[in-house]
Amino acid sequence: MKTLTMAEISQNPFQDDLKGLDRLRQKLRPALLYVVSFAQFFDIVNGASVSVAILPIAQDLHFTVPQVLWILNAYTISFAGLLLVSGRLGDLFGHRRMFMFGLFWFALWALVVSFSTSPIMFILARALQGMGAAATVPTAMALIATTYPAGPERTKAFSIFGAFGGLGAVVGILMAGGLIASIGWVWIFRISAIAALILLALSFIVIPVLPAKTEKPKVDYLGAITATTGVTGIVYYIITGVEYGWGNAKTIPIFVVALALIALFIFIESRVQSPLMPLRIWKLKSFTTSVILAFVSMAKFQGIIYYANMTFQEVYEWSPLKTALGFLVHALLAVVSFTVLGRMLPRLSLKPLILVGFLLRSGSALMFAFVNEDTSYWALPFPAFIIHILGVGLSLLPIQITAVRDAENKDQGLVGALYNTGLQLGAPFGLAILNVIAISTNGNIDGAVRGGPALAKGFHNAFFAMVAMGLFGFFLSLVILPWDKPVRPATVHKNVSTPSLASTAVPAHSASTIEPKDLEEVVSSSEVIGKPFSAGNDIDASTIGSHSEKIDRADDLEKGRV
Repeated sequence: MKTLTMAEISQNPFQDDLKGLDRLRQKLRPALLYVVSFAQFFDIVNGASVSVAILPIAQDLHFTVPQVLWILNAYTISFAGLLLVSGRLGDLFGHRRMFMFGLFWFALWALVVSFSTSPIMFILARALQGMGAAATVPTAMALIATTYPAGPERTKAFSIFGAFGGLGAVVGILMAGGLIASIGWVWIFRISAIAALILLALSFIVIPVLPAKTEKPKVDYLGAITATTGVTGIVYYIITGVEYGWGNAKTIPIFVVALALIALFIFIESRVQSPLMPLRIWKLKSFTTSVILAFVSMAKFQGIIYYANMTFQEVYEWSPLKTALGFLVHALLAVVSFTVLGRMLPRLSLKPLILVGFLLRSGSALMFAFVNEDTSYWALPFPAFIIHILGVGLSLLPIQITAVRDAENKDQGLVGALYNTGLQLGAPFGLAILNVIAISTNGNIDGAVRGGPALAKGFHNAFFAMVAMGLFGFFLSLVILPWDKPVRPATVHKNVSTPSLASTAVPAHSASTIEPKDLEEVVSSSEVIGKPFSAGNDIDASTIGSHSEKIDRADDLEKGRV
């Protein structure tokens, strides 16, 4: 058998093809943002569409009354329960790999859901589809955070990412209304599957391939099991507590076991050498606060979307299609406002925006609280939607940016997972509280109002509760969120005499072409500030930007400028 020489290997056409593909990926790298944004968009579209299609699905597949809740719950529980594990696996084995796996898994089971013939088949396939979303969403955030350097570029990128998410929540309602009225609810899932497969193909082209890690990643299996089962148990308790009661013998034991598993998980993470969730992440005050605010924010957001939808269909007695059109202003304004905010946020302090955002969102809920069957859509719901989406942009976008700002690249998948876990826990918890308020207001089981405009009384009280949620978010932000200054891009002084620093002064788009030998030269200079520069595989534009900023700081200290 002939042995190839180095010259022959270098001339191998297959090697040339790989190099050509890498060059193509570099040219198409700006498209990465839109691929991951569309992935989140279709995740949210799918979820919002199903919430509108509950009744047609239940009727076609002959769901019993207790089973109907699981049309939504199966997906929510698996999604929330696996976010932490999926996000950390992305950090360990590669965000690109985990993101693409999530798209494939999401598409596969969305297709299976569309061919369901029984409630059990639908529920199981829907739960497995949620696993795909859990792998996609946190790694999408990580890909953005590790591609764009901290400052205006990352802020703008996350604003676009957030705009796609806000648009997806409303487009899902629009799409569901149109599909249910025409070709049927099964196409909600088939369109989602087709879109995911297209994004999977694009991901292969536009997401750069990073060098394989020299060390085999260590997986904290015990931590993964306790975290997944613990979070799943808590979400299950929140969701089923509405039906059975939160103090019921069917729910309390699950909640107690879930809390015990979470406590065991934290204990394990403080002892193992390679934890699934390094506890150091919670020492970042901005991150911890952001997760809490994400929880509150999503509880209120989900409440507005759900009860506005119920107001249109029950109080106004609109069809699903007309209801979807009622949300149109919300969707269109989300794109415009989030895009504008993306350009403004780098020049503004984030805390005042969050405070104003929560106040606006409380105001929009207050307006909906006075809607009845005689109220014109243009008098209250229409302006309330405008105020609400502006408030969401001013609060949720800065919260998301604050969450990822101070974390290291090696933890970005974990940060995205924990942030989204806060969102996913907030959504069912908020709806659970609001449902209890609305249902109890409309009477007990024997004398409850079954439907129609009479339900407005309970809806009004749910909206008043949302006003309280918004005010709670306002005061929480005011008290514990640190005041900050606008984040500026890192710069390197022109008068730096150390030759090794010149290798770090590169544009963000060319950071991926830095050779390992260039990175090694930075080590001695970065140690001036007491934190060695890592020359591992986590290096990218944002890492280089943050370290060059620290080196500038050290230079200033030496010259007595600080």
